[in-house]
Amino acid sequence: MKGQVLEKNRKYSDNFVQRVGQLSVPIEIKKIIAENHMKNFIDLGCGDGLIIGSIKREFPQLKVTGVDISPRRINGLRIKFPKEKFYCADVCNIPLNQKFDFVHSSQVIEHVEDDHLMIKEMRRLLSDQGVLFVSSVMKSFPMIYKFRNNGKFVLDPTHEREYKNPQEFLDLFKKDFRLIKSWVEPVKRNFLNFQIKIPSYYLIYGIWKKR
Repeated sequence: MKGQVLEKNRKYSDNFVQRVGQLSVPIEIKKIIAENHMKNFIDLGCGDGLIIGSIKREFPQLKVTGVDISPRRINGLRIKFPKEKFYCADVCNIPLNQKFDFVHSSQVIEHVEDDHLMIKEMRRLLSDQGVLFVSSVMKSFPMIYKFRNNGKFVLDPTHEREYKNPQEFLDLFKKDFRLIKSWVEPVKRNFLNFQIKIPSYYLIYGIWKKR
């Protein structure tokens, strides 16, 4: 089963190209890097480098590491950022013993087979005084959508789960992490140059430190 989930994610990731533009670093991430004097950063499920490109423009001295299941994405990032480190790997089993000041993962945990295993791996990578930033997708009630996975309608065809409420998501971390801040935002999609809210879908964000 695990191999099937990984292969499905790999194929989807290889074929899905993110538009990486001149975006600024999200304000919450910028505050974490600046206020905690971060020296290194790892992005789990880094995609085509949306957040990595933004961070390197605003914090060029920050050492960046990226992990993604897609060989195409990782090879592209190695060419674009030759001084940084990138690994094609399962985010639940990363071939690194290094500790990081900032562990980041945006909308990836819902794609893996075992979310608890990914959280265990994030804890292993995080330094004792480091900061963890994770976001995911939340569905407030069942709805019909254009994709299906595991017999359910989902926002993305490779979602293994979509959390039902903020507490379900935040409770995953409470054993090993201390919650600093969390918030929820609606999921929006571009349509004819307008931002359209997707009914019942939300993004949930959390910032933690180790207990």
